[in-house]
Amino acid sequence: MGNHTKTLRNLLIAAGILVAVLFVIVALIAANLGQSASESFRSQYHYELKVSTTGPIEDAVLLIPLPSRYDPETGTNVTPINPSQASLRNFDGSGISMGIENVRGVPMLNISADRIDPIYKNRITPMPILPGQNESELPKPTHVYSDRYSDETPVLVDMELYNMIDADPDCEIETRTPIGTEPLLAPYRIVGNLTGSDAHLSPGSSGYIVEVPFILSFEADDENVLTIAADLQGRNEWWVMGWQFNSYQEQVRHEFTGPCNGTYLVRGTLVTGEGVY
Repeated sequence: MGNHTKTLRNLLIAAGILVAVLFVIVALIAANLGQSASESFRSQYHYELKVSTTGPIEDAVLLIPLPSRYDPETGTNVTPINPSQASLRNFDGSGISMGIENVRGVPMLNISADRIDPIYKNRITPMPILPGQNESELPKPTHVYSDRYSDETPVLVDMELYNMIDADPDCEIETRTPIGTEPLLAPYRIVGNLTGSDAHLSPGSSGYIVEVPFILSFEADDENVLTIAADLQGRNEWWVMGWQFNSYQEQVRHEFTGPCNGTYLVRGTLVTGEGVY
């Protein structure tokens, strides 16, 4: 009986030591993960604009919504976007001017030009690699560009602007409830809610239908199509056994047919609360 009691006591002591060791290990892992998350944490805004036109447009003034929010300290609407620091692709820097214009107190992107021509390119056909062939020895595909559609250049090319901005390092982006607190394409109205049938919403996220104005003035053929797409994302991310994130995202896209002269209300979507919390 004594040996049995002694054995049981030793087992309990061993179990206690094991529990203590496991507790220390878990605590160290948790502290290390917490430190990794804190050191790797970053918040950024991503703004992307794509513009294409099937034919030339002339005497063009395009006022396009920018992400902005009301700053109570200054009493004004402010935008994090800086066109001079944005990455541009396929924009004619000599013929197209770009800047921020305040329209009734709201900053909008002003793209102006006497003429904006379309950009078309050829379609690249992948070349098969035969057994024993060295890929580096194959002829490099060559892009051919034109300002008009043809059998040789059938692919319409987007003019692109991309701006990535670091948020205030002392503040986490409010990705669950950005309305009224974070930059959104402005001026905007929330005109409805997205449901499961409208979009693939992840559990815990919310979706809205938004409406923003585009103020456009240009001459074009009646069959011309000007396409403008704007995409904004506010994103927090950090490293814990892999990159984790949460975000909100707003997307607006519309095709404008023929010449334009006026204010055009365009609807898009806003999805909030995506990711890990």
